[in-house]
Amino acid sequence: MSTSRQGLASGSPSSRQFSVVVRGDSLQSIAAHSTGRATDWRQIAELNGIDDPSKVRPGTVLVLPNATD
Repeated sequence: MSTSRQGLASGSPSSRQFSVVVRGDSLQSIAAHSTGRATDWRQIAELNGIDDPSKVRPGTVLVLPNATD
């Protein structure tokens, strides 16, 4: 289970969700927690310009996909 902290980012008509990576998180675990599908990790990587998911470090703020992405 992901222990990432999630919230809403302001500044857009449809508020964006984000997640702060904490120790033990992976893009797969964040995707599973936020969208219900671990396979959405690729979409999170693309939204955040991540080329190597193994290099995501604690403290990194990730934009999460919304229903229109």
